[in-house]
Amino acid sequence: MNLLQDNPFNLTKANDYSDAQINDYWVDMPDGNGFLSILKPASPMPTLILGGKGSGKTHLMRYCSYEIQKLRHSGTLQESIKKEGYLGIYTRCEGLNANRFEAKGQSPDVWRSVFEYYMELFLADLLLAHVRDLLKPTREFKEMEVAFCRSVLKLFDEEQPAPSATLDSLIASLRDLRRDIDVGVNNCAITGKLRVRVRISRSRLIFGIPKAIQVFRQLRGVRVLYLIDELENFSEDQQKYVFTLVRERSGPCSMKIGSRLYGIKTYSTFSGDEEIKEGSEYEKLLLDEHLRANPTRYNSFARRLVASKIFDKAGQTDQKVLEAKGSALDQMFDERKKDKFYEAETKPLVKKYEGREPPHFQKLRKNLVAKFGQPTRARNVGEISTLLQKLSVPRFPLLEKVNTMLLYRAWSDGEDLTKAAVQISDMCAEFQKHHSAQMLYGRVYSHFSQDLLAQLFRESDIPQRYCGIDSFIHMSMGLPRLLLIILKHIHNWAVFNNERPFTGAPISAESQQKGIAQAASWFFDDARSKGEEGAFLQECIKRLAQLFREVRFSDKPVECSLCSFSADFSKVSAKARATVELAEKYSLLIRIPRGQRDRNSMRVDAKFQINSMLAPLWDLPIYRRGALPIDPELMEAIFDPASVRKFDKLLAKRISGMNAPFQDKKSTEQELFDLVGTND
Repeated sequence: MNLLQDNPFNLTKANDYSDAQINDYWVDMPDGNGFLSILKPASPMPTLILGGKGSGKTHLMRYCSYEIQKLRHSGTLQESIKKEGYLGIYTRCEGLNANRFEAKGQSPDVWRSVFEYYMELFLADLLLAHVRDLLKPTREFKEMEVAFCRSVLKLFDEEQPAPSATLDSLIASLRDLRRDIDVGVNNCAITGKLRVRVRISRSRLIFGIPKAIQVFRQLRGVRVLYLIDELENFSEDQQKYVFTLVRERSGPCSMKIGSRLYGIKTYSTFSGDEEIKEGSEYEKLLLDEHLRANPTRYNSFARRLVASKIFDKAGQTDQKVLEAKGSALDQMFDERKKDKFYEAETKPLVKKYEGREPPHFQKLRKNLVAKFGQPTRARNVGEISTLLQKLSVPRFPLLEKVNTMLLYRAWSDGEDLTKAAVQISDMCAEFQKHHSAQMLYGRVYSHFSQDLLAQLFRESDIPQRYCGIDSFIHMSMGLPRLLLIILKHIHNWAVFNNERPFTGAPISAESQQKGIAQAASWFFDDARSKGEEGAFLQECIKRLAQLFREVRFSDKPVECSLCSFSADFSKVSAKARATVELAEKYSLLIRIPRGQRDRNSMRVDAKFQINSMLAPLWDLPIYRRGALPIDPELMEAIFDPASVRKFDKLLAKRISGMNAPFQDKKSTEQELFDLVGTND
């Protein structure tokens, strides 16, 4: 058995799934409030389904298609379709090769007419083929076929030379018309001429055929649902055509249109260039934002999804059984041990530095020695050693880091360091006895333990740990495909390390670390736009991540679990705002809906989190707590190409008050650590 080939996460894109796999690997949200109740496929209101790459748009839309409706219903298919209330007509915009319909010496108006005509024929072909497949076995079809075909032919502006009497011949005629267009379009660049005769007005077939099929009793009241996926592959004019259909829709039909966040080029229509109106003419479903809105429900859904892949029985397993298997996933990964002060986690550090000074004390000693010429009571090496001894807790390096941070805070505030060390030592001893989160020491530990643990690992050249199924689910940020890609790489590394993932002992931390690092690199390379714009956007994210990293690993970080920022965008350049919006569309930044209230003015600023998938690339936390306020000048140095040359200088200024010897205290007066109000 080849375990690499048997990786259950090899397929991560819905486009690569067969119809049977789309049906078999369908996993719904818990609590009965599933995806179909959100999408409302039988509703007359069109929906624009937006989301990042891998948010599940295609899987959801294909699940509503007629091909999958056939697979999931047993018994009489006609009755099942009528009960669901819709007939799904799914198509991918990419499959139309829409970029053929442009240039080649023809005007945009000509191409617009030809494309509209082609799209009419294409969707009509799909719809009629599904009607034929659904109704041909029935007696009613034989009785009404000729009358139905004649009603469809009447929709044409020009009478057909040989009117089709059967649905088979009608479909064949439509395909002949499309073939003629294909030949004309493909040869236009060679001949310089476009020989296409448009035989029908816009939307006559798309809206007319759903009315015509009402002649069949078995389809009476059934809504035709056009599922148009990957709209980002259409040009602006082609998108205007689709949105014109949304505005002009009539009869028993509706539309669900899928696109990536960055894919919408316009909301305009050919109805006087007016934009379609959200709420009255269409609804918008931001799929990944919807999934992130309730982390508990998303975690439950994601566990079911993973379990369906591992056990390969999603189509045959009761959802409750699948949920139970999903709950057992924790046991399949070696996770961080959350014991007393992370003793087990830091035990290797204790052993490594046994008999010698650990790196955090070496750094503190060096800083204190450099401080000799400035006011302090630590006047000689002996006094420094005594001071460090007060902060020492050999069994618990994490508490030593807390002590060190508190001393740096005292140093920054100009306190007597010898007295401060004694007070810190007493607080540490008290905290070890009572573990009270109410006391100052307990609050510092509660807020900064993960950051200080990260500092310990970094100082000792130990990779940061991103382990466990809950961490991976959170890192996917509402994009299920990212979770599958993480697990795909982890599975491959586990096999490489002679482990038997999901069948034997828990997957090692090493395999998880290497897998998550590989997945993070893939995501950063994949989530970018083309050309210079994409390259610049990546550099912006690198600068932002560098700022977060410098703060996190500073002597006196001003915020805990720092991976988000807030800013007053009204004072930021238009280019910087546009860059942030582009980063959001490519899911590199995630908007926090509530924003962040400024502590001084109480103004609510926009707030963004760097995608947690990127955290391993810069040793950042994946869970956010504090948010770093960024002033307009630094925002522009990060996100505006006209100001990036200022970044290094502004970064150094920003973090100078967070590292010994704390020379630029004035610049950080408004950044002082605030233990209250940093949680989200």
